Amino acid sequence: MSNNFSNNTSIAPADDVELIDIAAIWTSLKRHWFLVLACIAIVLVASFGFWYVTPAQWKASATLQIGQLPLTQMTLIESTAQAAERFNQRQLQDQALTTAGLPLDELTDGRTRLLRKTLKAIPGKNTNFIDVSVAAYSREEAKTYLNAGALALIKAHDERLAPLMKNLDDRISTNKNQTTAAIDEKARLEASLKNMVASSNGAKFEPSVLANNLISKQDDVIRGLTAERATLLDLHTKTNTFPTMIVDAIYVPARPASPKLSIFLIIGLILGALAGTSLALFLDRNHSKASH
Repeated sequence: MSNNFSNNTSIAPADDVELIDIAAIWTSLKRHWFLVLACIAIVLVASFGFWYVTPAQWKASATLQIGQLPLTQMTLIESTAQAAERFNQRQLQDQALTTAGLPLDELTDGRTRLLRKTLKAIPGKNTNFIDVSVAAYSREEAKTYLNAGALALIKAHDERLAPLMKNLDDRISTNKNQTTAAIDEKARLEASLKNMVASSNGAKFEPSVLANNLISKQDDVIRGLTAERATLLDLHTKTNTFPTMIVDAIYVPARPASPKLSIFLIIGLILGALAGTSLALFLDRNHSKASH
């Protein structure tokens, strides 16, 4: 019985499989070195052109200290992570744009788009500080925009701190009035006791004891109110309760942060070398096919 399957089936010759090894690439580069250099030079010139027409950007930075609430325990107005996240929210960005005199629509103004893109904050580790930065097309604008962003956060925190501070002030005022009333009452009791002692009949035992007890209780009340006032005043001090503030001056370097000419040239060098190498290999490939 004849076999229907031919034994002539064979694996394609290795010549049909085009493999490019390092030696072949090096040979192509040596043969077309001038073409490779020309590609590098052209792309480098194009990279320089792109760098030249790209608008310069200055980066401003500052450090903010998150304020503390007037509570018995050291409590921040807002955690540093939450405060830093606010700079990614449009509400704070809108407030900063309004303060800076920019439109809210980023499609109508590139400065608005740049502010929304670059206004960022990084929370400090185990501290109550955050580092804020923003980019702009001039040093003056960068400083103005960062100040506007910082003021937006400060305003938000002040709105939360204000009622608590008012409550603390009211408590201090109430304590002062209560202390004054307690001192006056003690003085009245002491005067009454003195009058009883100075009377012709002398002070009776039971009223005298009662008056002394009342004076002693007033002393306890006054001591309690004095201790409370000391605690309230301690909370009111700048070391325990204070608003969010800029603790480091806004800094803008004299040189723009971007674009970097070195980065453009490095990218141009890599792209030019890749383009030259690819073109050299392509020409050798066509040359190799024509020779067969």
